[in-house]
Amino acid sequence: MTSNFHFLATEWPEVLEPASRAEGLAYADPRTACFYARRALEMAVAWLYKHDATLRLPYQDSFRHPDLVHVKW
Repeated sequence: MTSNFHFLATEWPEVLEPASRAEGLAYADPRTACFYARRALEMAVAWLYKHDATLRLPYQDSFRHPDLVHVKW
C-alpha cells in the first residue's frame, strides 16, 4: 500500500513514522491510529513553533501540559 504521507520523508522524516502508522492502523485499530495521528500532529505543531518566529507558545501552561502529551517543549 502506498502511503499518503510519503511526501514527509524528505522534509519531516520524524513526522512520517507516526503519520504512516496512523494511516496503516485506521481500520485495524482506530484507537491506536488516533494516538499516532495525535503524535504526528503535535510534532508538526512543535516544528512550526520552533521555526516560525512570529508564533508564540500560549501563555497558559495548562494548554501545553498535559494536553500536548507527545512533544517535549
